[in-house]
Amino acid sequence: MQELRRYWYPVITAAEVRDAPVPITLLGERIVLFRHANGITALRDLCIHRGTPLSLGWLDGDRLVCSYHGWQYAPDGLCIKIPALAEGHPIPRKARVPRYLAEVRYGLVWVCLDETPALGIPPYPAYADESMASDLYKPFRWQANAARVIENILDFTHLPWVHPGMLGSRDHTVFPDIKAEILDDGVAYAMPDERNDSVRHYRVHGPFTVALDVRANNPGGHNYSMLFTCAPVSSRETVQWFFTSRDWMLHQPDLEWAAFDAIVMEQDRRIVENQRPEELPLDLTEELHLRGGDAGTLAYRRYLKGLRVDWGEPGDRADRGAG
Repeated sequence: MQELRRYWYPVITAAEVRDAPVPITLLGERIVLFRHANGITALRDLCIHRGTPLSLGWLDGDRLVCSYHGWQYAPDGLCIKIPALAEGHPIPRKARVPRYLAEVRYGLVWVCLDETPALGIPPYPAYADESMASDLYKPFRWQANAARVIENILDFTHLPWVHPGMLGSRDHTVFPDIKAEILDDGVAYAMPDERNDSVRHYRVHGPFTVALDVRANNPGGHNYSMLFTCAPVSSRETVQWFFTSRDWMLHQPDLEWAAFDAIVMEQDRRIVENQRPEELPLDLTEELHLRGGDAGTLAYRRYLKGLRVDWGEPGDRADRGAG
């Protein structure tokens, strides 16, 4: 999963990082987040001294204190105090822990595990659009591969079967053929939705983010946007963040929308968590694909393959068991 370290992922809401260190896991890496005067820092959650998680410690001003021997770390990861050292003894130059890039956007803390990100944080213009009502749902944690989660969002042909009466109808199971474009930073395609007199615009940003914009064909129609973005805890566990924005019923309680979408997400979870193999196959010969309806998901697999995404060494997968 080395290549995936070069992208930004949302890991927690900024409001949750307050006056204590917060542990999270991203791509199998244990990370500690803490707030200080200049923002939020992400460090490897491991004291360099005796391997104790720094998230078990506490904050002393802008310093993160290890709970085992009291070593104190500055926001840049440098150890600036070792209580056991006598006065005048220098702190070893190796006394530091890796710091990762961290940035707050859309109310979330985004982390990149590489010093040079391959792309920026995915755009979501609707979030700042005052003509729309936007909401961020509580995260959904699925025991599933992040690419499986994203592909499910891109796959509109499942709507009549998994979400009948909500997002689709089994009386309308045939969809228009689409043409998907593979871009340097993702995938793009549009699907006409005759039932709702609109067009669904899909845009993949990087490996695990999808922006879905639904635009009405008539001036009085309803428009809405959604952003689905995933943080892979591991190759088989994913935290999915879900934004929605709409330009109608602006004063309707967001809880009503959230209740509807929670049902939809649960219907999807039941399917995606049980797909096999667990990791999305990037060898295009492993599963059967249909022309037209599968064009978007097929382009997504080709895009990931072009990134040289690897879900892990065969031995690693064997260690995790059969699922």
